[in-house]
Amino acid sequence: MVLILATIVLAVAFGWRDGFAALARAPLAGRIVLIGIAALPLLQLVPLPPALWQALPGQDLRRMTLGLAGLADSWQPLTLEPAATALCAVTAIGFVTFTGWLLRLSEDDFRRLLLVALGLVLLGISIGLLQVFSDGQWMVLQAQMGATLLGFFANKNHMALVLACSVLLFGLVVSRQSPWQGRRRMFVGGYTAFALVAIVVTNSRAGLGFGALAAVMVLLDLARGVPLRWRVLAVVVVAALVVAVVSSSAFEIVAGRVDNVSDDLRWRFLGWSWPLAERYGWLGSGFGSFRTLFITTEQLSWVKPTEVNAVHNDYLQLLIEGGIPAMILLTLLAVSLVLALGRFRHLLRRSSARHQLLFGLTAILLFGLHSAVDYPLRRPAAWAFFALALAAVYRNTQNHPTSDGWGGEAA
Repeated sequence: MVLILATIVLAVAFGWRDGFAALARAPLAGRIVLIGIAALPLLQLVPLPPALWQALPGQDLRRMTLGLAGLADSWQPLTLEPAATALCAVTAIGFVTFTGWLLRLSEDDFRRLLLVALGLVLLGISIGLLQVFSDGQWMVLQAQMGATLLGFFANKNHMALVLACSVLLFGLVVSRQSPWQGRRRMFVGGYTAFALVAIVVTNSRAGLGFGALAAVMVLLDLARGVPLRWRVLAVVVVAALVVAVVSSSAFEIVAGRVDNVSDDLRWRFLGWSWPLAERYGWLGSGFGSFRTLFITTEQLSWVKPTEVNAVHNDYLQLLIEGGIPAMILLTLLAVSLVLALGRFRHLLRRSSARHQLLFGLTAILLFGLHSAVDYPLRRPAAWAFFALALAAVYRNTQNHPTSDGWGGEAA
């Protein structure tokens, strides 16, 4: 109820002030995507005449069920799970509203908000350390998972993903502010090492890869203009750190889970869920409907003590729940990012726009990779960082800064 009320208030305030003007800061493809994200779940809630919804694929069970109550000829929405789709519509509108507010911020306010985001990550790490040291007895905010660093999250993979994004945020953007410029490389190297250790303690297999990719991006940026002897020394230090981490008991737990990746049930979910994509892939079954639909097709041999809440591949689930219209929006999102990548090549090397754009594109890449094996964008706590990354891209797509907005850059 709090989420719904807050979303309505902020969305109305955003539209009342200059919402459409703020969205205009995004490229045309990006504007279509943002509007579509908010509109598509709402369109799935529009009641349709019986002749229309009954003609859609996959409606046989629905028609028979409603027929038992004498409602087979009533008007029904496209979605098969209206309550879940309505909640998805609220969160989708919240995402678009949040992204819109980020687009309308001044440059100084946006930089301050990036600092706030980094501060929240550090606070989450502090809470997570208490969770680890107490073996999951202290500061349990979402889920009880023992000595696992979760912070504010209920999912360790999402916590690890946000930690990897924070490495990019600090290393590529925040560290260029004046408080860190004198010893930027030392601070960036220290935070990167600290965040990687925290990722190991999350016990997330995917997080290891995301953290490594983020660290490589940041270290490559730091190495620009550095003499060869210092690069060799940095490699030695990083190698020593890797050896220390690999030798830890926390890493042994994660490594054991990596060895078992081939037995993970999420690979079976793809095959089990594909018939739903074939049935509902044209217009979608309605956002938030997968869990209910999967139960209706689940075979007895598939039943486990746990419930299948998602496909663990958001691209396939997007096709099931959103159909071709959702895939068109996904394609337009990719087009807007490709256009931003082309603009990146023409920005000055020392400009803040280039640094923010690089952070945004790389963070979105991490989310894109994670979405192939999980569902990070279905959790508001995780998509807040995706919104930051998307805003960082769209804010700098149409501008050509001629100076470094951070007041200069250390070598």
